[in-house]
Amino acid sequence: MNKRIKIAVAGVGSCASALIQGVEYYTRNQNETVGLMYPEIGGYRLCDIEFVIGFDIDARKVGRPLREAIYSPPNCNMRVIPEDDFIEVINADAKVFKGPLLDGIAPHMRNIDQSITFIEDTTSSELTDEEYRQLLISHEVDILLNYMPVGAEEASAWYIENAIDAGVHIINCMPTYISTDDAQRLELKAIKRKVTIVGSDMRSSYGASRLSEILQGSLMDSGLEVTQHIQMNMAAGSTQGEEHIINGRSANTDFLNMGEKSRLHNKHISKENVLTGQSEVRGRGMAGRTIFAGPSLTVVQRPGGVYQGTDNKICNIDIVAYGFGGARYELTARLSVQDSPNSGGIVADAIRFCKVAQEMGIVGYLRGPSAWTQKSPPLHMTTSDAKSECDALARRQLTRLTERQVHPITDMTNLVYTFQKSVTEYE
Repeated sequence: MNKRIKIAVAGVGSCASALIQGVEYYTRNQNETVGLMYPEIGGYRLCDIEFVIGFDIDARKVGRPLREAIYSPPNCNMRVIPEDDFIEVINADAKVFKGPLLDGIAPHMRNIDQSITFIEDTTSSELTDEEYRQLLISHEVDILLNYMPVGAEEASAWYIENAIDAGVHIINCMPTYISTDDAQRLELKAIKRKVTIVGSDMRSSYGASRLSEILQGSLMDSGLEVTQHIQMNMAAGSTQGEEHIINGRSANTDFLNMGEKSRLHNKHISKENVLTGQSEVRGRGMAGRTIFAGPSLTVVQRPGGVYQGTDNKICNIDIVAYGFGGARYELTARLSVQDSPNSGGIVADAIRFCKVAQEMGIVGYLRGPSAWTQKSPPLHMTTSDAKSECDALARRQLTRLTERQVHPITDMTNLVYTFQKSVTEYE
């Protein structure tokens, strides 16, 4: 067993920064388990993860050492490891290369103050397909993390499909390949290259999607009929550690990027997949229900002051259900979290699930870990079933699902999917 899992990061933003700082924190404090769903997966701990290369298009990150780039603006996540402190989980030679721009910067992002938005690097040459693949191979990358901005469909496809061609395993943290047709096409490509995938659209360890899923699932499992489930999100408040700063706050680049409706199409579908998926696995219909989930409110400070981003995210959930004898239930919930660290823990799990599955000879989408860690997995499961699949993989045990995916796969019809469309219910 190779005890180092080598990671490439496409998109060195706040989520990548939070993940890397968190892995360093648990490497330094190996008896600490708070915040970890799986301290160990198949013999791997967080101290076995190594970040070896990064890719970005921002002038403040391209060409810089990865250990410096994770602290560069517009990243606004909380600091777990001080900027001037040496981070051992980053390879000493790891630097950030410039990938192709493609659709990585939405036009409206160029009209926002530079301290809280992207600045395109115009001095470095973009990597070609072949140069990118060779970098992955020469750095012996095990897994690529796709952290492209929401709506960057072309950029995501470039990083993911070229990585698969290079024999690199994939964790797709963004809402791409979410329709069943796209997922099947990508899985076939991965199987041919003996590659595993966890995807798509990373959910947080305990965020809006997890809370919505658990609340709706528990109501339905209690025999209730959920007729309305509305989930509204906004970026507001202060990044942890900056509460003392007397200043307004703007949303982080994730929310700012989604301020343009055209970037939201797949994200809207993906977030609602969490709700519809929980109904489908229980055999419940969705016709006539009031179901909505989305990144709903992007907040930007008024001009004239000092612009400061925030990594704090607030979710408000409103559910209406009916139970015994037609009795009405109303449930309202509010959750405020640090957005980027909240995703870090579950990505750290996905990395190790991906590595262990690869060592077990499993290829294609990891259906259990994808259902546990993603909003739009190829196969939706109940929360308990997804967790059970993850527990088995953590023990290196095959299940009814994973035994079908041990290479070579001779019968593609054994690969099960929950059908997902490429449009919302309102299109």
